[in-house]
Amino acid sequence: MKKISISKYIIGAGVIILASCKVGGDVNVNPNQSPNAQGGYLLNSAIQFLGGVNGAGATTNINSFAGELYSQYMSETFYTNESLFALKQYDYQTYYTGPLKDLQSVIDVNTNATTKDQATTLRYGSNNNQIAAARILKAFIFLTITDRWGDIPYTQALKADANFSPAFDAQKDVYAALMKELDDAQNQFDDKGTLTNDILFSGDNTKWKHWANSLHAIMALRLSKVDPTTGRAEFAKAVAAGLMASNADNASYTYLAAQTNENPYFANYRNRYDYAVSSLVVNTLTTLNDPRLTVYVAPTSANTYVGLPYGTFGDALDNYNAGTRDNPGNVSLIGLAVSNQGSPTVWTSYAQVLFTEAEAAHLGWIPGGDVAAGNFYNQGVTASLTQNGVSDADAQTYLGQASIKFSAGTAMEQIHTQKWIAGFLGDGWESWAEYRRTGLPKLLDPVPGSLSPGQNIPRRQQYPQTEIDLNRTNYNAVVARQGPDALNTRVYWDKQ
Repeated sequence: MKKISISKYIIGAGVIILASCKVGGDVNVNPNQSPNAQGGYLLNSAIQFLGGVNGAGATTNINSFAGELYSQYMSETFYTNESLFALKQYDYQTYYTGPLKDLQSVIDVNTNATTKDQATTLRYGSNNNQIAAARILKAFIFLTITDRWGDIPYTQALKADANFSPAFDAQKDVYAALMKELDDAQNQFDDKGTLTNDILFSGDNTKWKHWANSLHAIMALRLSKVDPTTGRAEFAKAVAAGLMASNADNASYTYLAAQTNENPYFANYRNRYDYAVSSLVVNTLTTLNDPRLTVYVAPTSANTYVGLPYGTFGDALDNYNAGTRDNPGNVSLIGLAVSNQGSPTVWTSYAQVLFTEAEAAHLGWIPGGDVAAGNFYNQGVTASLTQNGVSDADAQTYLGQASIKFSAGTAMEQIHTQKWIAGFLGDGWESWAEYRRTGLPKLLDPVPGSLSPGQNIPRRQQYPQTEIDLNRTNYNAVVARQGPDALNTRVYWDKQ
């Protein structure tokens, strides 16, 4: 009889005790299952988790309902807990026990001398290519976690029974480690074939590299207020390595026209209609004569486009009826083009990267000043319009409007308004991070009736209860260093 303890950061929340007795063979071994980690399946399992399928929760997938609400792309139609910030503690356990564990397994089996040869014979790709892709995806997940919570378990996490109570790394150190990880990972790809069964980039090593470098640039710009010297140097490094070059490079998760792997918004609209498009989105697009209005937003029963004011709650909701897809109400649901069963979600877009370059040029981080900033801005707007099916002619008409033409005097507001528009139903956590960094675009803040300190949009999320219950010493240490475990505590890069 044997007893095995398993870390909550590897298998589950808390300590699990397993027992096995051998009587004519190990009954815990499935004879129909390979005893070896399958790199391709584990990589895709992590990708699918982030897409919100195979049991991933609505707050841990990348295009999370909560992230989109924090960014005020949507308004809640019935249950207003998240838009009013009543939910303070969010759990990151499933990140650690799901995709991060899977990706660490990919790295381990392709590194270990006793398993690395077997890992390549399964024809998922070379050891280096499997490791590189896993490292990039791990960095993307850790970036999401640290931007949501601040200081997080990083260096001591994913160590199995070597450490049941990992310490929290300071976000400053996590950022430095992730940028180095992305830099090293994109350099690790070799010419020994491509990844097979890769559902994110179809085995295209160059796209993986471009994504890694683009994430590096996004992180570098996040340091614009807290450490611009480091940010500028890291941004230049990312640009030199090669950023996304077209919409074909988009990190896009493709859903299927099947219930087993469908767009989460389509799933929500099957039996319930919890989300309408916010009035901020509808009014912004309407004011700008933006052709993405009819893509992002469904018409009402009167064949108009009307948003639901963000944070509407209580009796005031009686004035608004979202209706259904077949029977629209007086406020607009999400457009079918972006919420159909097989509609993809873009986690990181070429347009987003171009707007990142536009801001960097405006700040003087890359050559060209505001002339270059304007060029990147125009390219970013065009890339987003093209991504959403807008014709070249209509794109040029849109860019020709006085309200859209780039001006150095309003550069930041224009760049971030367009960046926010381009991010609709993409990575809501990223849009929320950019709002916290820049205060742009102008969201409803404070939110009347909300339950956060000062009724303001949260600056972070509170740690899960499991840290308080099972990792209290390290929890107390991180609170002493970072500040109160509260929604209004600012993370490292979030400076006024």
